[in-house]
Amino acid sequence: MKNTILFMVLCIGLTATSFGQTTVSTAFSKSYELEYNKEYDKAIVAMQAVYSESSYDINLRLGWLNYAAGEYTKSLNYYKVATKLIPKSIEAKMGLVYPLSALQNWNEVLKTYEQILLIDPNHAKANYQVAYIYYVRKDYKKAHTYAKKVFNLYPFDYDTNLLLGKICISLGDISSAKLHLNKALNYSPSSAEVISLLKSL
Repeated sequence: MKNTILFMVLCIGLTATSFGQTTVSTAFSKSYELEYNKEYDKAIVAMQAVYSESSYDINLRLGWLNYAAGEYTKSLNYYKVATKLIPKSIEAKMGLVYPLSALQNWNEVLKTYEQILLIDPNHAKANYQVAYIYYVRKDYKKAHTYAKKVFNLYPFDYDTNLLLGKICISLGDISSAKLHLNKALNYSPSSAEVISLLKSL
């Protein structure tokens, strides 16, 4: 009799768990469908119906949906929960950058990219964005250090060579500027910006 009761309890527990997972999966599925139709508010409601503060997946999803809906502060809060749940998650930190950028909190954007680089020093996008931020701030030596990392990984990348061309011009290294700008021009022969920069040298 005891074994029968134990078996029934286990079955009920497994069924409840399975049902719960199905409900979460259904919410995700519905949210993708609604997002596709740009019904972000409804997609958010679908995910909030199964919300759990301890769920990395749900917080990440709500971070993105709120960003897409223009709810940047809410997006930021969900992404922060996700980063706390899995501190070494690069995808959560990359997600965090979206609302931070929309809110123009550039110091926190830079800090977040630098945290990513502590986890993955060769992360191409993070290195590029840090280089770009330092370039805008006119800290050309730092900008060059980070941009060069990307160049070493992707020597024919258009954006990286264009950025390095601009950085080298600012540093007075015209020879290197021409090298990078010509690489950018080879990638995109009709680039008006590159052609203009080369003519100015």
